[in-house]
Amino acid sequence: MKNGKKVNEEKRKLAEKVRRFSLFQLVGGSSDAYNSPYQTSASEKRKTRKECATRTTRLSAMLLATTLCGSMLTACGNSESADDSGAAAERKTEETKAEETVSAATEAEEDVVLTVWVPDSMRIEDWQTNSMTLWFEEQLGYDLDIVPLSSEDYITKVNMALTAGNIEDLPDVIMGTFGGSTAFNDSYVWSWAQAETIVPLTEYYNDPELTVNIKEAIERTGVDYTQQIVSPDGNIYGVASYNQSYGNEYVDKLWIYEPWLEALGAEVPTTTDEFYEVLKQVSETDLNGNGKKDEIGMLGSNDTYANYIKVIMNGFVYSGDPQYRVVEDGTVSAAYTTDEWKEGLKFLKKMFEEGLIAPESLTMTDDQYDTLYYSEVPMVFSFVQASPGMVTSEYRKGDEYTAIDTLTGPNGVNYASYTPSVANTTMVVTANCENPKAAFRLGDLMSCEYIGISQRWGEEGVDWDYVKNLEDSSNYTASVEGFEMSIYTYDDAEFWSGTEAANRSWRQTGPYVRQYGIANGWAMAADGADEFTKKVNAAMTLYQTSGHAPAEVIPKLIYTEEETEIVSEVESVLKSYVDECLASFVTGTKDIDSEWAAYLAELDKIGLGEYLEVVQGVYDRMYK
Repeated sequence: MKNGKKVNEEKRKLAEKVRRFSLFQLVGGSSDAYNSPYQTSASEKRKTRKECATRTTRLSAMLLATTLCGSMLTACGNSESADDSGAAAERKTEETKAEETVSAATEAEEDVVLTVWVPDSMRIEDWQTNSMTLWFEEQLGYDLDIVPLSSEDYITKVNMALTAGNIEDLPDVIMGTFGGSTAFNDSYVWSWAQAETIVPLTEYYNDPELTVNIKEAIERTGVDYTQQIVSPDGNIYGVASYNQSYGNEYVDKLWIYEPWLEALGAEVPTTTDEFYEVLKQVSETDLNGNGKKDEIGMLGSNDTYANYIKVIMNGFVYSGDPQYRVVEDGTVSAAYTTDEWKEGLKFLKKMFEEGLIAPESLTMTDDQYDTLYYSEVPMVFSFVQASPGMVTSEYRKGDEYTAIDTLTGPNGVNYASYTPSVANTTMVVTANCENPKAAFRLGDLMSCEYIGISQRWGEEGVDWDYVKNLEDSSNYTASVEGFEMSIYTYDDAEFWSGTEAANRSWRQTGPYVRQYGIANGWAMAADGADEFTKKVNAAMTLYQTSGHAPAEVIPKLIYTEEETEIVSEVESVLKSYVDECLASFVTGTKDIDSEWAAYLAELDKIGLGEYLEVVQGVYDRMYK
C-alpha cells in the first residue's frame, strides 16, 4: 500500500491483467486455467510459473513502460477531486512510512510463489490486484496467487480438500476468517493436522528471526495469544487473528434507571445489600406515576448478554465462564459446588420471594423482555446487558440508564464476569507447500499492527490515517476516555458497511492482531458523541478498569477426539441440571439447606469429577 497517497486502481488492474495474460500466453496457457483451482493443480501451476521465470525479462520491461506511462499521466492530471480536498488538507504532505511497524524479518525472498485460497467477498473487487495483496508482494518479494472460493460453502470445500488425501491438489496456504461461516474451528484444524495435510509451524514460532511481528504483537497486546492455538500434540498448526475488544470482554453490565434513583433520593448502590434496599424502595413506590405498583426492580432473561444471576452471584463467589468453571492457583473447579454459591442462592431466593426480581426472568424470552423494557410508561429500574443498545439501537430511553460498578457481597467478595478476547487460527500452511518457511513469513507479516488496522479500516491515506500524521487533530478525541488517539477514518460507514466493491483491504480475511488502543483510540469529533454513546463507552471503561476480574480464567480449550467425547456427553447435562436446580432453589421448589447434599451427589453421579479431570488436563497442556 502506498501510504498517504491515493492509488490509481485502474492502472494497477491494467498492469496486473497484462502481467497475468502475457505470462500465460508465453507458455501457451490460459487465464481460465490459472483462475481455477480444480482445472490445474497447485503443483502444476508452481512448475509452470518456474518454467516461465527465464522469460519474464521482456514482460518486466513492458510493465515498466506501462507503469512509467501511468505515472506520467497521473502527474499531469488532477490527483484529487474537490470533494477530497477537505480530507486531504488534514493529512501530512509527506508520505507516511507504515513500514516502520514492519520488522526487517520480512526481508524479500526471491522466486517465492504462494497459491492462497480465500473465501470470496462481494465487497472485494479483485483479490489479485487488491492493494493489500500488492503490499504483501512488495514487502516480501513474493508472487501471491490468490484463489477465491465461494464463501457459501467455503469451509465444506476446504475440509473436503484437506481430508481427501490428494495433497498435490492443495494450495500452499489457506486463509479463513475469525468468525462466521468461513472460520476455522479448532476441531477442524486438529483433524487436518492429524490427516497430515497441514504442517506444524512450531519450529518457526521458536525462531526469533521469523516471528518479530508476532512477538511485537504479543508485546503490544500483553497476551501470549499463541498459547490459545496450541493443538493437543503440542504443536501450532496455523497463524492466528487476535482482536482485543473492550465491548466484548465484560458483557454482564448492571444498568439502572437514573430518574428513579434521583426520585428516591438514593445513592448509587455499591453492595448487594444496598442494591436490595434500593429495589425494595422501587417496588414500593409508584415511580412511573400510573397509579399502580407495577415497577420492576430487576429484569432478566435467558439471553447470553443478560446474565443477572451472575451479577448477583459475583458478590458471593466468582460465577465463572458460561459453564460456571473457575480457576484458582491453576486448579479448575465448578463454582456451583461451593458454600459461597449456596449463600448466593439464598440471597437470590430472598429477592425473588419479595418480588424484587421479576419472576418471569427465569424463563423470559427476548420478545417478552422487549415488551416490558419498551413499554411507553417506564417499568424497569435495572437490568443486565452489555449495553442498553443490546436491547435495541432505536430505543432512546437507553440514554437515561447508567451502568454501575459490580456489587460487593457481605464478605467483601466482588467480581466482574470476564470473557477474555481469544485467538483463532485464520491461516494454515498445507503439506503441498514447498516453502512453508516463506508461507510463515507471510503470516508473521500479517500480524503487524499496520495490517491489523488495514484489515478493518482499509488503505492508509485513502480510508484512514494515523492521528499523528494529521495536520491538526485538536478538534478530535479518542473514542474511549483514557486512550491516546490512534487513527482517524474518513468515511468508515461507506468503507465497511457500504454496498460497493472496493480493492483496498482483505476485510479481515487471514491473520490480524489489534490491541485495545486501536479501536479505543479511534478519533472522533470532540463534540460528536451523543449521550448514549458516551454512557456506553463510560461503561466499558468502568468494567475494564475497576479491577474486579478474576486473576485466572480459561480463555479457550482445544480437545482431542477422546476428550471431546467425554466432555460433550457430560457438559450440557451438568449445565442443564445446575440451571434447573438454581431455578428450583430460588423459587422455593427445592429447599436449599435440606437438599444441598442430594444436589452435590447428583452432580457427581452425572460425572462432574471426570469432567473436571479432563478440563484440568487440557488447561495444563495449553497454559502451564
